[in-house]
Amino acid sequence: MNLTRFRTIGGIAGVSVLASAVLVDLATGVLFDSVTVPWAVAGLLAVLAVGICALAWPVYQYVKGKRRRVDPLRAASILALAKSCTLAGAGLFGLYLGISVVALGALQSPAAWTRLWQDLAAVLAAVLLTAAGRLAEWFCRLPPEDPKPKGRAPAGADPSPA
Repeated sequence: MNLTRFRTIGGIAGVSVLASAVLVDLATGVLFDSVTVPWAVAGLLAVLAVGICALAWPVYQYVKGKRRRVDPLRAASILALAKSCTLAGAGLFGLYLGISVVALGALQSPAAWTRLWQDLAAVLAAVLLTAAGRLAEWFCRLPPEDPKPKGRAPAGADPSPA
């Protein structure tokens, strides 16, 4: 499995920031007064970012030859989780950035400034999750395979020159 491309991450973030900004702007005043992202969201995303890196670290140690054994199924599961953290982080980045953009238009009170800081903390935590997921993907990649050994003919090959 290849690393998630930056183009894919940027595309997901771009689509989600546009969609969330439009939807939040349309819904504000009609369905609710404002969108508030709790402080706990930023904290939980940061904990998830640290957790995915901690899970991927033993796989990285194995790839570098500093650890004897890692269950291949566990390594594949961690890689899938890392990729999903990368993609989810990009989507959440766009969501929270869209909410922040809409919040910029309504900064008349101190409470609005508090909401903006909460939104920006969630944006930063989503960036952290995206970066941690991509780093964990990198931790789980296999080293390139060695080419055929030089100076030795493959088994069953005729060693005489042509």
